Amino acid sequence: MLIKMKKSIFLFFLALSSSLFILVACSNSANTTKTKDSHSQQDVDILFKKAEVLFEDDKPEEAYKILKKLAEQGDAKAQNSLGNGYEYGFWGDVNLKQAENWYRKAADQNYIKGIHNLGVSIFLQKQYKDALPYFEKAASMNHADSINMLGIYHKEGIIFEQDHKKALEYFSKAIDIDADNASALFNIGQAYYYGEGVKQDYTKAFVWLTKSANQDYSLAQIQLAEMYFSGKGVNKDVSKAIEIIKPLAELGDPKAQENLKWYQNHPN
Repeated sequence: MLIKMKKSIFLFFLALSSSLFILVACSNSANTTKTKDSHSQQDVDILFKKAEVLFEDDKPEEAYKILKKLAEQGDAKAQNSLGNGYEYGFWGDVNLKQAENWYRKAADQNYIKGIHNLGVSIFLQKQYKDALPYFEKAASMNHADSINMLGIYHKEGIIFEQDHKKALEYFSKAIDIDADNASALFNIGQAYYYGEGVKQDYTKAFVWLTKSANQDYSLAQIQLAEMYFSGKGVNKDVSKAIEIIKPLAELGDPKAQENLKWYQNHPN
């Protein structure tokens, strides 16, 4: 039994956590931190790396102290990372207002991930119109995740009139910039699966969804398992469907749990 996701995709675009690891993702962008000289910048980078290691070693409190100090000194990467922590609850309870506050500070320094994440924070508070300018700004700077979000706006008819073809254009552009953007890969796969903005083609959907699922994108894995179970775009293989979806179910994903139960009870 397929739990259709097409009308709620935009609410789950963070399931990958777009996938963005809190500190590693931050360190990949150009540094826009305000520093007095190269020596002080080197000190900042060393401290930021230390916070990254502490976080990876499951010591979020210690990482927070370093990031907070750097952020208060004006480091955009640290400001963005603090925002990530508040958004995902790494510093305690999820606090979107605090996340928005730190993202805004990073965005004010034209830090591209801060701009995108500020849009995400506002979006999650269902202030879709207010979030849009930040996605548009980051998209103009060729940020793939923001371009993908613009596609979601058009796909779901948020603010704009629903336009699946235009949405697909944005998803494709995101892939042109970042070939491994799991969310955009998933969205293209869904477009082919449902025939939205393009002729329905399960075989092509399978190809795109596989690329996304290979990056541990849970929504793509759930859809891919359904394709194996139903034999759409690939030879029917119930055991393969169960193999794909079982780990997600064990992690507590409700959609995966429901689908897994159905697959096990209806093998034929």
